Amino acid sequence: MHTPFLVSFLTILAVFLLKEKGFIPADSSKVLSWIVMHVTFPASILSSLPASELNPEYFFLPLISIFFAFSSLAIGLVLFRNLSPEYKGLMLMGSIGINIGLFAFPMIEAVYGPQGAQVAALMDTGNVVMIFGLSYMVGDRWSPASESHKRGVLGTLKLLGKSVPLLAYLTALALNLLSLRLPEFLQSWFTVVGKANQFLVLAVLGLVLNFDWKGHASRSGLPRLLLLRYLLGLGLGVLVWFFLPGDILMRKVVALCLILPAGFAVVPYSMEFGYNRNAAGAVVNLTLIISFFLMWVMAVLL
Repeated sequence: MHTPFLVSFLTILAVFLLKEKGFIPADSSKVLSWIVMHVTFPASILSSLPASELNPEYFFLPLISIFFAFSSLAIGLVLFRNLSPEYKGLMLMGSIGINIGLFAFPMIEAVYGPQGAQVAALMDTGNVVMIFGLSYMVGDRWSPASESHKRGVLGTLKLLGKSVPLLAYLTALALNLLSLRLPEFLQSWFTVVGKANQFLVLAVLGLVLNFDWKGHASRSGLPRLLLLRYLLGLGLGVLVWFFLPGDILMRKVVALCLILPAGFAVVPYSMEFGYNRNAAGAVVNLTLIISFFLMWVMAVLL
């Protein structure tokens, strides 16, 4: 149980140290994260999910991600109501969504196997809609920038339609439900490319990791955001554990997903809408560190 997390920790640490010593440019995380989200992660999904035996009990899992996002937003509207425009929308965006594709997926797959990855993938289907839909609209609504960024509903739907991970999920689910299989050469290609996903995800985490958040903790509402995310996530996790129908593995993975860090989309959204970029980085990094060790502990105890 400890091995996947220990290997992940050492890989992240090694990449972080190489970045700090100047051997790897920090901005290479942009290229690697693009490759993960547009190439290796979709390939990993398309190589495994179409041939998986989907449990009909799992099809409500996207609704849990959606419920978590709307619950976080509702509570956040109260918690962050008095924050300055520079931080209010940012903290609301940080409360919505979880980071599965660029954080948890390879570790869940390593610990719980293909069935665990299947549960995480279905959770992420609803999560992707929340990050590229609800989170984007929230950032737009409370943007402190003077110019308008309004996309409207149609613009947001177009953004969702360009989400490669979401398209990969939908394609894989359609192939599975229709009992269709990819051509052998495509299946082989997706398998080979998908195997690179785990290392690249960990490399991206090492590259984006930094500890420069001290100046943003108090005035940005960051402590309240952390309490919101983890108390709500742990609370829902307890409800899932004791009351959700389904097998024990599904309940374990869902409980772990509910304490995952904020999505990386918070950073590019903060730049687009004129929020404080350093505070956005603090949101991502602090939740990344807390969630990694919390996930490790929970995986051992559950």
